[in-house]
Amino acid sequence: MRKTLVTLALAAVPALIFSACNGSAGGGSGMSPSAPNAAPQYGRVHRADNGPSSLHAGGATFPAYAYNFGAQPVGSYNQTQEAPPPGSLFYSYGGTGTIYYCLTGSGFGRKDFTGQSITSTDPCAALGQSATGFGGRTDPLDFIGSDVPLFSAAYTSEPDCCNAGTEYYEHRLCDGNASCSPALGQPFEIPTIGGPIVYPYQTADDDLPPVSNPGTINLSQWTYCAIANGTVTSWDDPAITADNGGNSVTGGISEQITFYYRTDGSGTSYWFQNHLTAACNGSWSAPYNAAPYQSGSRTAAWTGGVSLSWGGLTTCNPLPAACFEGASGNPGIIAGIQATPWSTGYAEGAWAAAATGTPISQAILQNQNGETAGGGGFESPTDASAVSAGLSGVTAAHIEYGEGADGNPLESTEPYCQLVIDPSDFQNPTGSGAYPIVAISYWLFYQYPPAHLTDQETLVKFLASKKGNNVIDKIQEYQPLPTGIHTAILGALKGNKKQKHNACLTT
Repeated sequence: MRKTLVTLALAAVPALIFSACNGSAGGGSGMSPSAPNAAPQYGRVHRADNGPSSLHAGGATFPAYAYNFGAQPVGSYNQTQEAPPPGSLFYSYGGTGTIYYCLTGSGFGRKDFTGQSITSTDPCAALGQSATGFGGRTDPLDFIGSDVPLFSAAYTSEPDCCNAGTEYYEHRLCDGNASCSPALGQPFEIPTIGGPIVYPYQTADDDLPPVSNPGTINLSQWTYCAIANGTVTSWDDPAITADNGGNSVTGGISEQITFYYRTDGSGTSYWFQNHLTAACNGSWSAPYNAAPYQSGSRTAAWTGGVSLSWGGLTTCNPLPAACFEGASGNPGIIAGIQATPWSTGYAEGAWAAAATGTPISQAILQNQNGETAGGGGFESPTDASAVSAGLSGVTAAHIEYGEGADGNPLESTEPYCQLVIDPSDFQNPTGSGAYPIVAISYWLFYQYPPAHLTDQETLVKFLASKKGNNVIDKIQEYQPLPTGIHTAILGALKGNKKQKHNACLTT
């Protein structure tokens, strides 16, 4: 019955979002397209016209609730596609063209950007379904959203089909043919916004005997690591009981934890595993170095590595074994959790906060060092100041120009056009009470865009403006990046003749 419920919930997601966007009442499992405390409207009223002036983009789902409130432009450009609703970043940017952003996951978006056998004009799939395309008018897209910067290997490994010595991104449309499309230049890569990765959960189950309402569930660092690696499999595990003051959150009933992971190439998976690698593999101090926590073969260590793919368990077996279920995109994770009693997983916080229908909560997680910050070192992911503290590694001083996500240079001829924050800067956030699991997202443009240059420049400038910050601030569980980052982005966009830096978007 569990998988049937999940399938039904995933199928319901796009319909609910679109009906709510059109003003009709929603219900059941799904996400509302209206952000909490929606931002003021800036710029013109965008129409779902999808004409030649419209922009098409897609990729990461982590930042997409801020971008368009999950208004998925299902189908192709010559069909009616859902436009960003009022209050969203893409609605408010002030350009002349409507931005249609297809939520596919970071991995699918990056494959399109690097020309790996994905057609931008293939139809955009509904939320929760496997990605098929972006529904764009032309190939390539106007830009791509990715939660992970480019890797050096992806940048330099493709064969040169145009001119000897040029990088792959300068001939992305060649596809190995003798005749080449116009050069697209070096990639323009900029960080956009930040936010938390959370443990959403739900406990409702009408088919089971009544149990105590757990209210808010605390999860210590040891425990949330042990849930992710499959060591802790029941909500009645002694570690969870100890985290919650000795009170069983199930009333003493052994309720299996169903843990949802991403099946698509996901920046959320990358950042989550980036954190687990640092947070779960060190030595544990008391009380976490003894029962009911770390003891004997009972360990919280994460051995799944760090990549866009989920490296942990992927099977579901009855208690006392672990149960892991897959879903596509942040919306798919939320829909799966809503459909499965006593389930959890990892997702960007705004998607959890905006969920309607079956109630879900967000676990209160222990900060990186287990320090006391208002009581026990547990921090709420809905606390904006805690999320901001966790993002303290995002400053202009942390920009690595022309660097890949793996720490190696991209070997770009214009490295000032790739503004990257090293992922390791988020593994060990500092500051008392810093909420630990945070991430930032990126946009990827070609330096020589085929169309819509004015609107692309308008979008980048809006992101780096006070008005843009105001929009992001109004959308719960996202954070705008600091002024220094925005200044660096605008400098790269404009170029610097004295330093012989060309503009990073040009004709």
